[in-house]
Amino acid sequence: MIKLFTLSRKRTFTTRLLILSIIWIPFLYSCEEDTSGTTYISGKVVNPEVSYVVITNYTDIRDTLQLDNNGNFETSFEDLTSGLYSISYPGEYQSFYIVQGDSLGMRANTKAFDETLAFTGAHSKENNFLIQLFIDIEKSNMRLLKYKNESPKVFYKNVQNVKKERLKNLDNAVAKYNFEDRFVDFAKFIINLNSYYELERYPILNDGNPYEDEGVVFPEEFFAHRQRLDLNKTKLLNNYAFRPFMNAMVSNIAFKKLSIKNDDDVDLNSYYYNKERLAIIDSTLTDETLKNYFAASEIRNFIRRRKNAKDINLLVNDFLTISTDQRVNAEIAQMASTYISLDPGQPLPNFKLRDIENETVMLKEEVKHLTVLYYWSIQDKNYAVGIHEQVKDLQLKYPEIEFIGINIDDLGYDEWQDVIAQNNFRDSREFQISGRSSVERQLALRNSNRSMVVDHDLTIIDPNINLFYYRIETTLLGYINR
Repeated sequence: MIKLFTLSRKRTFTTRLLILSIIWIPFLYSCEEDTSGTTYISGKVVNPEVSYVVITNYTDIRDTLQLDNNGNFETSFEDLTSGLYSISYPGEYQSFYIVQGDSLGMRANTKAFDETLAFTGAHSKENNFLIQLFIDIEKSNMRLLKYKNESPKVFYKNVQNVKKERLKNLDNAVAKYNFEDRFVDFAKFIINLNSYYELERYPILNDGNPYEDEGVVFPEEFFAHRQRLDLNKTKLLNNYAFRPFMNAMVSNIAFKKLSIKNDDDVDLNSYYYNKERLAIIDSTLTDETLKNYFAASEIRNFIRRRKNAKDINLLVNDFLTISTDQRVNAEIAQMASTYISLDPGQPLPNFKLRDIENETVMLKEEVKHLTVLYYWSIQDKNYAVGIHEQVKDLQLKYPEIEFIGINIDDLGYDEWQDVIAQNNFRDSREFQISGRSSVERQLALRNSNRSMVVDHDLTIIDPNINLFYYRIETTLLGYINR
């Protein structure tokens, strides 16, 4: 039973797709009762950018598997407990189902992890069902947005319709493939948990604030799932629907508490909102692993978004009163220090770049006046194309500002030039990062989707500007006229 006041996976879920080129795990047949013996897991990652994957159940198993020169990996376990496990690759994670004594194979491509992840073996049909369910969930999460401004009753009805359709599809698959009861229970829980996720995110997605509108009435069953769930089970981290649900629930509860407490609009980026989220995580979760996991995710996301050293320090202090993981605490302290060093007014490191002529240059040589530096990776092609299109428009409108594109991929010169040519990036000033790993640490580049504004002497003006912000032109004008 979950005890709360009211609480609230790209990936956000708004997501970058990486395809782990499909990991092969041959599956042997297993019946409802566990068989004894060795369980084998093997696989292949296509287009790997790092040399390992991790297999874990977040309790007693965490196996870091090195990829060979062909991207292959393998491992085995004695007396493995049957159930859901996780495979992760930097930027991606996915659930899979395995039974003791199985031999499971997987394959994935890092260029579209979820869409290419495929399984072989006795339980391949179960695991391929899980992947297709995941993809369907991501698509339907977007489709349900069209109901975000409907009444809670209408939104609830549409969520239930989607859930019923998924449960019907599961029943059809069970009849066709004879899935064992244990797997069916896991699949049903994923479907239910995703429906709860949709309900929890409704109040924040709504263009108004349902908690401030006296005319808005939530059906009694809208949040009734909170009383039925036992969230304090570490193994829930292996369920790909769990993390999005938890984040949505924590967000929703914090949003409601501050909506009732304040007359002003709730600022979801504020220290006070995120402090409330940490407090809810602390009061809701008694499982130490889960509490540490979600608290660390919260503080990492906050540090990456903020531009204010005072707020970062305040929330880090709040986090340290909750987390008992000393290794993570040290990591967060270092991360906060890095971001604070990138505060407005601080100097940006003068790092090396490769220019279009394959010459090494220093950043300071290229920045002559007010400049926007935007980082991009072809691994996120949609963003790379979109940011270049946006910059092309902004360059025409604001010739006083220099826009410099910096590619962070680990590509050879010819490969980088091919990417620029194939995507028509020739009209922009393009450079490639040199010494990627050290620069990534200096700039706290979690991913490519970051832009910053600097002055002629590399003084940071805005360490994390959103060039797609609907009022970006007003923001840029302010920097021009400052």
